[in-house]
Amino acid sequence: MEEVLNEILAKLNSLEQGQKELRHGQQALEAGQKELTQGQQALEAGQLELTQGQDRLENKVDKLEIRMESEVIEKIRTLFDGYSHRGDQIERLQKHIDQRFDSIEIDTGYLVSRVARLEKLAK
Repeated sequence: MEEVLNEILAKLNSLEQGQKELRHGQQALEAGQKELTQGQQALEAGQLELTQGQDRLENKVDKLEIRMESEVIEKIRTLFDGYSHRGDQIERLQKHIDQRFDSIEIDTGYLVSRVARLEKLAK
């Protein structure tokens, strides 16, 4: 009978030891769960920061688009209009110069013919 009691005591000790190991394992799982929860919260905070940063970038891009539409495109249009206007001015000036050269050429031709006639008369 004493053997049976010793055997029961040994099994109870073994069960108690197993129970301690289970508690220790459960505590380790709870600590791991807590770390996972903290990690998840850190990821959520990081995701929130990324979302806010993306929103700020989108706002800046929108502002840049509006600025380009209102300022840059208008300035380019103005520069192109000025370029076209200068081209028209140069074209008109070229026509005027061509007319002046034609007039000078006619006047020079007339003067050459007059000088030639005067030379013939002077001889």
